[in-house]
This record gives sequence, structure tokens and C-alpha cells, in this order.
Amino acid sequence: MRIINPFRWLALLLAVGSFSAAQASHIRGGDISFASIASTTAGVPRYHVVVRKFENGLSPISTPDVALRAAQSGCYTAGSPTSLSFTIAVTSTASGPAQLCGGGLASYRILLFETDIDLPPGQWRLSTFDSARIADIQNITNPTSASLYIEAYLDNTVTTQDTSPKFESVLQPDFSTVALSQHSFSAFDVDGDSLRYEQLVAYNNCNQLVSGGTLAPQFHLNFATGAFEPMVSSSSTLGYYSTVVRVNEYRKTAANSWVLIGSVMRDQTFSVYLTTNQPPTFTTMQVNGGAAQALGPAIAVQPGQTVNVLLQATDPDATQQLRFASEAPKVVPGLSLTRIGTTNSEQLTWQVPATLPPGRYRIAVGVLDNACNANSSEERTLTFVVGNTALATRAATTATDVFPVPFREQVQFTTAPNQAVILVDALGREVARLTSAANGLVRWQPAATLPAGLYIARSASSGQPLARLLRAE
Repeated sequence: MRIINPFRWLALLLAVGSFSAAQASHIRGGDISFASIASTTAGVPRYHVVVRKFENGLSPISTPDVALRAAQSGCYTAGSPTSLSFTIAVTSTASGPAQLCGGGLASYRILLFETDIDLPPGQWRLSTFDSARIADIQNITNPTSASLYIEAYLDNTVTTQDTSPKFESVLQPDFSTVALSQHSFSAFDVDGDSLRYEQLVAYNNCNQLVSGGTLAPQFHLNFATGAFEPMVSSSSTLGYYSTVVRVNEYRKTAANSWVLIGSVMRDQTFSVYLTTNQPPTFTTMQVNGGAAQALGPAIAVQPGQTVNVLLQATDPDATQQLRFASEAPKVVPGLSLTRIGTTNSEQLTWQVPATLPPGRYRIAVGVLDNACNANSSEERTLTFVVGNTALATRAATTATDVFPVPFREQVQFTTAPNQAVILVDALGREVARLTSAANGLVRWQPAATLPAGLYIARSASSGQPLARLLRAE
């Protein structure tokens, strides 16, 4: 494994970003989304499709257009009557979050390619691939010879009206070797469809995994929320890593069954680099002026109501200046984020649309420092429960982010900060005592001899149930 020191890392970043259009190794990732629009041909559904790509951003635009492929019930085959192809020119570009040191340059840019297409009823796979995947990806064998493939799935035999889930973050994060931090793959679905997340090995083409590809070893994905959570506190394994996440959307039919109607895929990179810089972290939230508490518990709100969440952040490095960044306001209708003066506080305000279907919605928020050679960050996923209950003045006290379910070696959830927690078995017998961390996180790694079954986490002071933990064989 190649070791990259801070100065060589900066040189590598500049070198990769300065490749010309004729050279490879500039694409860092991408995704595809779609939304129903008014039909122009009777009986044929029509969709607005957006291909998004992330590319190293210090060079001229390297990708002036993309080839979008659409195939029914399988992979794209040129010349097939069930396969379509569209060439889409770039429609807009934007810089990723600037690196607030050394001139404030962004290390990557975001390219959007948009078009409207007709898709007769069927099970459609929308896809594109690029042969210029960036170099030095540690969990892909020979990455410069591997294509970057992304796809979205749409079953419009179930429903012709569907807006796909949309990812709420565009951050391609840089993680410090001394402390890994959370990232978010959370997506928002305006139709209120049920979302489930899965982590995949990178693809080279349709149904073809890249050679020698593995999952990123430092993190796991919360299948319920899209939170990308570190499995270890630090890492000495340096370089770029590819991460692929698919978001599956399910809709309840008239027969009261849940049906897969679509999915979107994000392929992106993160880096682990050698530095002593520690990342910033969110510490507390206050919901509608309530008491400060750890991030994690769900926040209840009614359709048509407004909820205010005050977020506080800090940085272990006293000299670091913090800023907040989130793409969620561009994705979630009625959402705004406002910095509170010169404090390390941000106000999240969500005017929940009156027509938003009841359900659980995730919103990603991020905080970054201004360290050199790369800014560290943390992204957290907030859960909002939209339903016909009274507007919350505080978050729920029980954990909603238990992961994994079921578990074998280790399980975690979030509750109030510095809270004493008792673990009991199904018969009420105490099996462990723990104390949550300053950010409310509780991790439990029971002895291998503890049998499989249901365990309950309770507050040691009140006895209130906090979480249900299911241990598998």
C-alpha cells in the first residue's frame, strides 16, 4: 500500500486535477436521477433525467457530453429495439466545497447533464459509464483501466408518476488518519416512498463488477438512514477509496404490499490522508427551542408545520474555523440553513410542505474546518417523522438509528449524551452497563458467549426503554 505524506498528497491532488481533456484519470464519481414530467405523446410516460458527474476540478472541463443508455429488462444492447441511447451535452457546472486554505480552490467540480426522454411502460435501466476513473484508488485493482459505471432503475409498469430519490450531499470527503468521521449518503424522496440503502462494490459496466474491487474497509453504511459511519476510530491505510451506494425506493400498492419501483446509484471517492488535523463534529441540537440534546433521535412534525433545529458544532483543534455546508436545501422543498452570527451554530428551518406524504425523511447537514492540506468534515443525518401527530417541541427520547439489525459482534445507537445505559435480556436480567459518549453514541460489543436473542437498552436513571437490539446466531 502506497504511503502518501502531506506534501506529496498535495502534489498528487494538483497533478491529477491538471490533466487535460486528452488524458485519463479525472472522474471521481457520479449518479443519475429522474422525475416524471408532462407527457408529449399520448400513453407514453416522459421523464426529466439528470446525469451528475464529479471530476477533478483544476483543469478545463474534461467531459463535454455523456452517452445515456436506456434498456428494458436487462443491459443495454446497441441496435436492440428495447434499447435507446442519447447524447447529452453538459448543461451546468459548479465547484465542490472550496478548500479554505492555500488559495481556496475546490479539488473537484460537479457537472450536470440534463434531458427529457420518453420511456414506454417497462422496467428500465438508465446508465452511463466513463473510462477515465481517477488513479490511486486503493480498493480497486488497476483503477485507471476500470470504467466508472452508474445506473438508475425505473419500473413504470407499477406507476408512471415517480420522482427518484435524490442524494443530499455532493461532498467528496477527505478523512484524517487520526480520526475518521461520519459522511452521509442520505437521499430525499418527495413522493414519500420508503427508502433502503445498500453498499456495493464498484461496477465496470452493467452487471460487471470491477476487477479486484472491495468495499471500503473503514466504514459501514446504515441501511435505514444512509449514514456512512466509521467502523474504526482512525486509519493508517492511505489513499483514495471508491464507495458505491444504491438507494432502493418502495411504494405501497392498493393491495397493501410494498413494491420496488426504482433505485438510484452513487459512485464516489473519499480520501484518507496523513495529517494530525482532527475533524469537527456536531455536538447538540435544540428542537423548537427545547433543551440541548445529542443528534440522533427522530424529530416529529406535521405536514404544513415549521420546525426549527439549532445545531451546535465544535472542533478539537482550537485554531480551526468552522463553516457549514449542505446541498439539502436544493433537494428538500421548504428547507433552509442559516449560520448564526459568528458562533459555531447553524439554524435548520423546515417549512414542511402540506402535501408531503407521511413518513420518515432524512436530511444531511455538514460542518467543515479550514485545515491544510485538506479540510476535514463531518456530515450527520437527521431523521424527521412527518405524520398526523402533534408538532414536536423536542426530539423523541428513544433511539431510531440502531445499526446493524440484527447484529452479531457489535451494535450501536444514539441517545442522550453521557447517559448511563443498562442492557437487559428478554427476561429483564441485566447483562451490561454502558455510558453514552459526549455525542450520545453507544456501542455495545457483548461477549461471544452471550446467546442470540432480543436485548433491551434502558435508561439507568428512569428505566425508560431506549432501543431494541437483536443479536443473530
